[in-house]
Amino acid sequence: MKNAIYLETSTSPEDYYPSNKIKISLESLITYSVYKFCVSDIQLYFVHNKNTPESGLVEIICENIDFVDLKIVPWQVKSCIYPVAFYDDTIITGLCAVCRHICKFRLSPRTYHEYEEGLLAFRRGCLQAPNEVSIWTKFCEVELINTVKELFNITSLREVPKSLVRFENHLNKPVRIHNIFKVANDLSKDNSKSIEHVDKFQKMKSQKDSRISKQRKWKSNVKEDQTKVKCLGREDLDIHHQYAEGPFFTLADLVLLPSYYIVIKFFGEKLFQSLLPLSHKWLLNVKNVKEVDELFKFLSTIQIQPLEISQIDFPDVEDVSLYKSDPKRHNPKKRLFTKPDDIEKALNVLVEGMELLMSNLEFEKTFDWDDIPDGANPEAGHLPDERVERKSQQLQNLTLAVLAMAKDGDHIVDFCSGSGHLGILIAHLLPKCTIILLENKEQSLLRARERVHKMGLKNVYFFQCNLDFFIGKFDIGIALHACGIASDLVLDKCLSSKAKFVLCPCCYGSIHATDRLVYPRSAAFKKMSIEQYLCIGHTADQTHKEHPLTVRGARCMAVIDSDRARLAEEHGYTVTLSRLKPLSCTPKNNLLIGVPL
Repeated sequence: MKNAIYLETSTSPEDYYPSNKIKISLESLITYSVYKFCVSDIQLYFVHNKNTPESGLVEIICENIDFVDLKIVPWQVKSCIYPVAFYDDTIITGLCAVCRHICKFRLSPRTYHEYEEGLLAFRRGCLQAPNEVSIWTKFCEVELINTVKELFNITSLREVPKSLVRFENHLNKPVRIHNIFKVANDLSKDNSKSIEHVDKFQKMKSQKDSRISKQRKWKSNVKEDQTKVKCLGREDLDIHHQYAEGPFFTLADLVLLPSYYIVIKFFGEKLFQSLLPLSHKWLLNVKNVKEVDELFKFLSTIQIQPLEISQIDFPDVEDVSLYKSDPKRHNPKKRLFTKPDDIEKALNVLVEGMELLMSNLEFEKTFDWDDIPDGANPEAGHLPDERVERKSQQLQNLTLAVLAMAKDGDHIVDFCSGSGHLGILIAHLLPKCTIILLENKEQSLLRARERVHKMGLKNVYFFQCNLDFFIGKFDIGIALHACGIASDLVLDKCLSSKAKFVLCPCCYGSIHATDRLVYPRSAAFKKMSIEQYLCIGHTADQTHKEHPLTVRGARCMAVIDSDRARLAEEHGYTVTLSRLKPLSCTPKNNLLIGVPL
């Protein structure tokens, strides 16, 4: 069974061996640091790529490392942005996901400062959510790293980077963890702190009688003990951010450590402490974890030239924690409420030739569900009964479209694959094609993997990553109900690879402009304002069954998908827009099929 980590370096083996110095990205530095701390038995390779940009690289001393020639690196690894983990038939990419993988194969003993489940903390969920949905993961994996890279490209600093201020604010906010009452109860029973904690809890309890709920009749002494803390508010539990996620040392601290070590070198420790005292205290707490000593020695080989800082200002940053659940957090994605007049004005912008005609597609190839094995058949119990028929109809529509265009040897990527219903069905029907199930949620991909292994399929690979981290070439891209902008990101992946595509979009109302996506997408729709476009997108979600606005909603769906189709046409594609059959199989029933000329 393969189990290896691949990191990229601009240093050749010939240049490395005389000095043991190697230049790597910050992401590789963090991954290697986690690897050293965990003493993992995973094989770790450095891949020399002479085309690696020198900007933002860190030179560090590493002993006894292994290189692998770029020519023999597996194609699956080359299809992703480093760092990459290759475990059996699963490819994991993205900094936090790879670091989590390393933790699962840790050999070093758990430290006194960790939660009972280790570095991955409560229910092994530390940094599990992908950065697309988690503010915390995005901070650790993207924002802080980008800040450090920017510091490498300047010589003087006039303002504290916003990401550093955000983390400082985070450390000053109440800890928000799922099992906070259990943690408080456990801490209150700790031998060295029991008297102090129990006295404090009793005192708080007497002061807050109005907040005490009706006493329950507990069935065990353990649960009875927890009433001492459950009657208190979260802010009164005396649990603080000793570490990044609360009272325990976790993987998040290890991921943040290299970046903050470099930041302090840029600022100077005295200035850093005066500007960001809580961050400095956090770093000292991490440094006091005895098992981190070797990691600090390793990081000390980095040579950093301090920045010129004479006078420095603080930016205006929202004073909230980095927890998505912080109740004080402003929601930037508040719903767009449309008015009939606004919808009509937006639709009136459309002129002849902008909207794509709706086609009625018929496919020659077909298949019989009775011939499909359980692992690829919704009727096998992988879905609730009420969804089986509709799901089967959705899968059949997209699968027939793929069968009509695929040829032996094709690489087909099922983007946002979830638990793999579509990709596994296609893998069974096209055994001479390679199928990639690409999904950023670990548990969904594990369910798909279990089903594939039971079926004995040998043509399926599992890519646990965000769309951004996949850079491989492929022949056909498919996506069933990729939500909002995900459909556009999938479309862009297909266009950049000159790949055929079969897309059934979803959640039109959640599309929004980002640093990578501009709406409208095509030149044909450029006369429409972003406000009008989002208005139509919101209206497109009004396609509920037997709703009086369903007809208008269906037209608005077609407008958004016509814009996507026109963009593909501008890239040299022939595109058809049709609808799934029967229409009742899903309210989001548009089907975009594109073939490069």
